[in-house]
Amino acid sequence: MPPNPFSAQKIPTSPRPLNYIEMDLRKKILQTSTGKQLSEYQLNLLTKNNIETELDFYNAKDQKLHKLLAIKLESVLELKKQLAQQAWVSDTFLETVDEWDFGTGIEELDNLLDSIAQPFRRGRVWELCGQTGVGKTHLLYTLALNFVWKHKRQVLFIDTKQDFSTERIQDMLLERKVDQETSVKAMERIQVVDVPTPEELIDVLKALDQQMTDDVQTALQTKVVLVDSLAACFVDHRGSDMRMMRNSLLTEVACRVRKLAVRGVAFVIGNISFSGQDADCSDDDDIVMEEDGNSDSEQSTRQQIEPMLGAYWSSVCTLRLSLELPESTDCGDSYDGIGDIDSQDDGLRMVNVLTNSYGPVGDTCLLQITDAGLV
Repeated sequence: MPPNPFSAQKIPTSPRPLNYIEMDLRKKILQTSTGKQLSEYQLNLLTKNNIETELDFYNAKDQKLHKLLAIKLESVLELKKQLAQQAWVSDTFLETVDEWDFGTGIEELDNLLDSIAQPFRRGRVWELCGQTGVGKTHLLYTLALNFVWKHKRQVLFIDTKQDFSTERIQDMLLERKVDQETSVKAMERIQVVDVPTPEELIDVLKALDQQMTDDVQTALQTKVVLVDSLAACFVDHRGSDMRMMRNSLLTEVACRVRKLAVRGVAFVIGNISFSGQDADCSDDDDIVMEEDGNSDSEQSTRQQIEPMLGAYWSSVCTLRLSLELPESTDCGDSYDGIGDIDSQDDGLRMVNVLTNSYGPVGDTCLLQITDAGLV
């Protein structure tokens, strides 16, 4: 039997500390069109508030920078965007604008993203929320396949649930009527890493950043990171007594994600949603492992759905999408890509924009679950 290209291998972590050399933040800011409008006094305010590197600036909350520098919130977002574009060039990612815009490969979703000023491109940090069994994993598989198919670049798929299914990817390729050579190449470009704990997730992100610093070609070819799902690796950190440890680890994860985003890596991070009536979950006291299967028969309205991991994590991603059953769907069954869609489930799903740093919220689009992926 030929070797399985999906044998999960953890990226080797570097035994030495990261040596990420950053140009003086002031110089970088003054190289941007937005930053040139800042005064010497405003730049000094950054230093006085311990914002001394590009990562410090990127990690600072938008509202804090808005008040500190006394500039419009839109200017803060534009300045962060321009700094990120500088990082792409400095890392020799000298590509055309078209190559910056990845697209999801799902027409209706791309139309929605364009309408809210959030096309899928380099440096994006998105969150994909949804209740257990609604189809988040199937959507992440679809995004992975569509990306490697179109761009012929690597995707890093971080599997925290330890249930990545090679068979599902193979079935999706068969439904797309892909020839064997193309199928093998597509599968080889999806690098799966088994990461059951937040500490191991941090190690993987550190290793990827170090390898990019060291000009390792496989790392430089990795343009998209998919995480399925973040809440699952925090299953052992639930409860009020673990809150401080959980928040500390979440902060470290957020810093690592943002640092890679500045280098042009796009993230789509899965998270579990719970219904608002489950008040105990609101402070993450009930973080649970997500399993494929049917969700509760009682459907919650969109206003009642809340993602896990608390208020801090909600500020990390620039876009939070929710995958839901349409309100018109009155069946209680759900689908996450395992086996056939139940006869009571027509496979229709709604993508709802919950939060958006760059544009409107509340917009939606409808997608259809098929054996070839979501379309």
